[in-house]
Amino acid sequence: MTDEEHLVLLGQIARRDSDSELAMTLFYRALNSNVFAFVRRRLGHANDHDVQAIVVDVMYEVWRAATAFTGGSQVKTWVLGIARHKLLDAARRNSQDVHHVDIADYAESLADDSADVYAALAAKQQVQWLVFCMEKLPTDQRESLHLLLVEGLSVDAIAKIQDCPHGTVKTRVFHAKAKLKSCMARWLDGERAMPSTTKNANTAGLL
Repeated sequence: MTDEEHLVLLGQIARRDSDSELAMTLFYRALNSNVFAFVRRRLGHANDHDVQAIVVDVMYEVWRAATAFTGGSQVKTWVLGIARHKLLDAARRNSQDVHHVDIADYAESLADDSADVYAALAAKQQVQWLVFCMEKLPTDQRESLHLLLVEGLSVDAIAKIQDCPHGTVKTRVFHAKAKLKSCMARWLDGERAMPSTTKNANTAGLL
């Protein structure tokens, strides 16, 4: 579904007429998987029930605040921004730490070296290791990389979701790619066992 189609549904939701509930159902079906994947990546090892509870909360906020959308971004970017705020609110309520990486803003460029890493991984059919390496990344770096590579969002859109400068996103992705490549290179070189055999091992030095 395109952004224009998302926008039409959001407009129908905002009107609060006889078509609004159907529009909300279609909107939920269109973006549920995106929000679920985003929340799952952020929460790490949380169970599906906890992840889905936040997804429902996000979609309720979409229903409640549909009239507040100003069109300053794609609809999906706006929804994922709501999801991020819900996650931060949940973390505060649960007295959990939300990690923010202190990194330099305005990196000159992104390291465009991830393709060979993903190709090598696919050739060996070891997706588990990629997931393992991704989970070792700091939260904001992992989130930036997920939004860029999985959701296919632009750096500007990610900056709006993460409420940070454009350059900060570029730097987070730069460091995330470098750490991901380093982690996976150790496996590809045969220096580390698969994570299933090292669940109880000290993996702090991988990244």
